[in-house]
Amino acid sequence: MDILGDISGIRKTQLKELEELASLRTKRPELIDYSLLEGICNLSSLWNREIALYINRSGVVTAIAVGKHATVNLPSLPERQRRRTRCIHTHPSGNFQLSTVDLSALTSLGLESITSLGTRKGKLTGAEIGIPTSSHVEKFALSSGEIKNLDYDDLLREVPSLPQRETTIVEDKEKAYLIALEEEELGKEYLAELAELSKTAGVVVVGQLLQSRTYGSPVSYLGKGKLQELTQLIQNSGANVLICDDELTPVQLKNLENATGTKVLDRTNLILDIFAQRAKSREGKLQVELAQLKHLLPRLTGKGVSLSRLGGGVGTRGPGETKLEVDRRRLRQRINALESELKEVRKNRQTQRRQRKRTGLPLIALVGYTNAGKTTFMERAMEQTQAKGERIRGEDKLFATLDPIVRGIQIPSGPRILLSDTVGFIQKLPHQLLHAFLATLEEVKNADVLIHVLDASHPRALEQAETVLGILKELDCENKPQITLLNKIDKVEHEGELTRLAQELSHPIQISLLKNQSLAPVWKKIVELI
Repeated sequence: MDILGDISGIRKTQLKELEELASLRTKRPELIDYSLLEGICNLSSLWNREIALYINRSGVVTAIAVGKHATVNLPSLPERQRRRTRCIHTHPSGNFQLSTVDLSALTSLGLESITSLGTRKGKLTGAEIGIPTSSHVEKFALSSGEIKNLDYDDLLREVPSLPQRETTIVEDKEKAYLIALEEEELGKEYLAELAELSKTAGVVVVGQLLQSRTYGSPVSYLGKGKLQELTQLIQNSGANVLICDDELTPVQLKNLENATGTKVLDRTNLILDIFAQRAKSREGKLQVELAQLKHLLPRLTGKGVSLSRLGGGVGTRGPGETKLEVDRRRLRQRINALESELKEVRKNRQTQRRQRKRTGLPLIALVGYTNAGKTTFMERAMEQTQAKGERIRGEDKLFATLDPIVRGIQIPSGPRILLSDTVGFIQKLPHQLLHAFLATLEEVKNADVLIHVLDASHPRALEQAETVLGILKELDCENKPQITLLNKIDKVEHEGELTRLAQELSHPIQISLLKNQSLAPVWKKIVELI
């Protein structure tokens, strides 16, 4: 019998031993022949890899595979055979509980049951059996003694009528494990922000792992030992997606996926996914798609010559383009088309700006870190000045505003102005996002005064302010007149922090927008600056 999966580095004599074990036939009503069970537990610990078996109703092993967590790929079976086949696999971490990946495989493949065997130092630590019903998966935890004496047929018959049964609903929501390369204190802050981004994207965070950047790897992002630890943590937590705080190279992305057997996203992927959810206007959708394609292009991979296809017509005969080359060419064509459409959008915006300039009204642009309170400021400004136009509602979430919003505001005892809300900034903002959102960010470039809204209660408020100022410098806007709005002062624990921020930043004004404080000091400072 052929052994599937990752068998690199395994001795031929040991593979032969596995083949001989797989020839053992399981007698009814056993779940698995105990000699076979002991043998695969021993080899699994020896190789530190999972071993998975298909066993049919006759007790015959029909397929066997070796690999790391979630990379043990067994062949697909016809539907009739799947309903009469059990999958039994080892967990070399010693944790015998079924993971989310195991339960998903059970329901998606339509197997009769799935069993995980925890093994440590070659010994069985326990087992858990999952049996699907019409609405959920029944789970049964067993000790090594219980599994030896189990009547599997009786268990299958009793599942629908068990009086006290543990039910597990297989959820569609993705569960993420977060990783970062950074020193401890700063790394915890980055991971906390990454957790907020994940929550905004609709992902449940089930764990975090931090490693010093000194010990990172340019090939696999994490060091070898940390990568092995991560694989076990993912298996134990049931995570089905891995999210990295940095932008990964194509090589790092591929190696992390191969090592962990899970879908891998980097920080840029996550932010782009959030942007895709938030984009409502045609312009916003174009900008998000452009940024996504530019990020995807260098990471596009294929299977080489095996996917080659012939073109048609003169000059296309021969080996032709590979599928990968065709995909890349189509991506470039789509990128060019999107850039052309966005040029038209920019032209339209320029026309709108020229029309606004003819009115002589000064443009005031709101900038700042995401979720600092920019949209809430606009909401309060419209309420307190009784401005006309569609009402704006601030939300306590990241990147609530993507498309620029411009409203006319009559300053009390002052001139009429145009107030513009723009997309929020964030640390490690992908360069392609800056480029793609140029049409939006030109509102900032054309502003007469910038209102920098800052969450003064954030433990790293000054670092967030430096991030915003750094992005403004990239946009050549660092010399524009700025007002710094120190927001959320009601949440600041130490007055000394406010004093420090006020000393470091230009034209500081302390305020709590949620308390609906008067904006009179802001209007007064704007009048002075314009």
